[in-house]
Amino acid sequence: MLKNITILIYEKDKYLNSILYKLISDVIEYETYAVNDEFHLLELVNEKKFDYCILNIEDINPISKKFFDNLLNKNHHIDIVGYCNNLVNNSTFNNLNIIVLEKPFRFRTLLKKLEYLQFTRNKRNKIILIKHIEFLPNKKTLFNSKTKITIHLTEKENHLLHYLYDNRNEELTKNDLLINIWGIKKEINTHTLETHIYRLKQKLFKLEPDLSFSLINNNGLYSIKYN
Repeated sequence: MLKNITILIYEKDKYLNSILYKLISDVIEYETYAVNDEFHLLELVNEKKFDYCILNIEDINPISKKFFDNLLNKNHHIDIVGYCNNLVNNSTFNNLNIIVLEKPFRFRTLLKKLEYLQFTRNKRNKIILIKHIEFLPNKKTLFNSKTKITIHLTEKENHLLHYLYDNRNEELTKNDLLINIWGIKKEINTHTLETHIYRLKQKLFKLEPDLSFSLINNNGLYSIKYN
């Protein structure tokens, strides 16, 4: 059984929409949202974060395609399962890394796909920063396997460390981090980032005083550096 996940269902057919909602709710412990119109789709994506999105590919028209930009920008690790009548003739998602099912399909098939995605998500959600330092974004913790010390992160600290790790080969500007972590889209005079970097460094030092990597600020460019 899948636990502690949030699912977005987008299907314009109200009957099929309600069936998917009912079937999933009977099997999976989750927080789910099911919508069948573009207005509520865009509104919901702007308000909520999701782990999974299930949708009818044929319902995505030029207007509702805008929701993908918002969906992927706000949910960097979301998994998408799409379905349509003809896989061969449908190229809507050729450039997106999603699972696509051909209609008609059994609900068991959809459930198996979700279980597989959850399994792979759990595997990739364990990040080894260095040999004995584990970062578990889904639990918002850092763990030292030598000393058995566990450090808990706040939501923003967790997101910040995860984003820096995902972009560990790049130097990121303060503005880039403010946009992607806090959603601040214009340059303002704030010390929010510096405060979170400082607190995160303190927690890393408490976890392991002699870490072989560090969070650095090089002339306004932020990155994770491995020594």
